Amino acid sequence: MTNKSKKSKSRKSLVIGLTGPIASGKSEVAKMLGRYGALVIDADEIGHQIMLPQKKVWHEIVKAFGVKVLNRGGKINRKKLAKIVFSDRSTLKKLNRIMHPEMKSVINGMARQSNRKLVIVNAAVLVEMGLLPLVEKVIVVLASEKVRIRRLMRAGIPRADAIARIRSQAGASGYRKIADIVVMNDGSIGELRKKVKRIIAEL
Repeated sequence: MTNKSKKSKSRKSLVIGLTGPIASGKSEVAKMLGRYGALVIDADEIGHQIMLPQKKVWHEIVKAFGVKVLNRGGKINRKKLAKIVFSDRSTLKKLNRIMHPEMKSVINGMARQSNRKLVIVNAAVLVEMGLLPLVEKVIVVLASEKVRIRRLMRAGIPRADAIARIRSQAGASGYRKIADIVVMNDGSIGELRKKVKRIIAEL
C-alpha cells in the first residue's frame, strides 16, 4: 500500500463535532444522526469508562481528591465529585487536566479507526478538549434559556439549580463562533427531526 492510499484510507470518514449547552437537545440530535448510520462517539460515555476502578484516571482522581469521592465498592461517586469541582473553579480545572487528555486520546482513536462514512463526536467541551482539529465541521444545538430551564425541571432538577447550571456555561455567542451549522431546538421533536434530515442531505 502506498503512502497516498494510506492517507486516503485514514480520511474516508467525515468527522463532525456536535456540541451545545446543557438541555439544548444535543443528545437527541446525536441519536437522530445515529439512526442515519453515523457512529456517535459520546464524550460523557468515554468519561464514565475511563473513571472505572483501577484505571489510570481513577488512580489520578483518587490521588487528587481523596478516597472521600469513592463509593463503598470502589467506584467514583460522580455526584460527590461534581459537588466538589463545581463549588470551586480551580478544582474543576484540576479534574479537567486529569480527564481531558485521556478522553481526547480515546475519541481520536475511535474516530480515526472508524469504517463509517459519518462520525459524530458528541461533546459539550469540544473546544476545551482540543478536539476542533479532529473535526471537519461543527454542529451547534441551541435553545432559549426559558426552554432549557423547563427541560431541566422536567428531568427533576429544581428551578434554581437549573438556572445555576445554565448560567455556569458559555453563552450562545461562544458556541456560534465555532459553528458551521446551527440548529435551533425550541420546538417539537418532529421539527427537530426535519432539521436533522436536512443536515444529512447537505453533508
